[in-house]
Amino acid sequence: MSLITKLFPLSSVVLPEGKMNLRIFEPRYKRLVKECCQQNEGFGICLMSDGDESSPHNVSQIGTLVEIVDFETLEDGLLGITVYGKQRIRVKRVWSEKDGLRVGEIEHLPNWQTAEFVEDTKHVSQQLRHVYSQFPQVKNLYEQCFFDDATWVSQRWLELLPINQTKFDLLVSQESCSATLDFLSEAIDSKPLARD
Repeated sequence: MSLITKLFPLSSVVLPEGKMNLRIFEPRYKRLVKECCQQNEGFGICLMSDGDESSPHNVSQIGTLVEIVDFETLEDGLLGITVYGKQRIRVKRVWSEKDGLRVGEIEHLPNWQTAEFVEDTKHVSQQLRHVYSQFPQVKNLYEQCFFDDATWVSQRWLELLPINQTKFDLLVSQESCSATLDFLSEAIDSKPLARD
């Protein structure tokens, strides 16, 4: 079943069970936040591709439906929100409204199920623990971390790593985290990261 939702393309993403802090300053995104709160609905976050930022079509085919879970006024006076990833979505069609806010026809995709690590991929989880210890502001988004769940760990890595839109769509369009875990296992060194 297709649904219509507002879209927020970004150069980084949030995936199911992930959290992200956003600074809201453009009028179109202030409207997005206001309308989503008034209508008690979420919006879609998609990865923005390189190229023409004004084109409505420069978004990933796969995104995440998020809900706003917190608000704050930032030190610079801007609105800050925290979003939580709820559901994988496929973006079928995109268009822009008069103010440039993108809207998409979407369909829900099943979220990846919990998965276990095999022995030669456990370093992926260990390295994420290390990254979180080095960057507590990222870890502090989460009340609880699921370092034993390959799906949770894979999705957190995809939120952190700079991955182009084509590779991102290829990985997150799969039915499980298996291909992502293989990619991460090769991309992330199994040796402990050097401490500063």
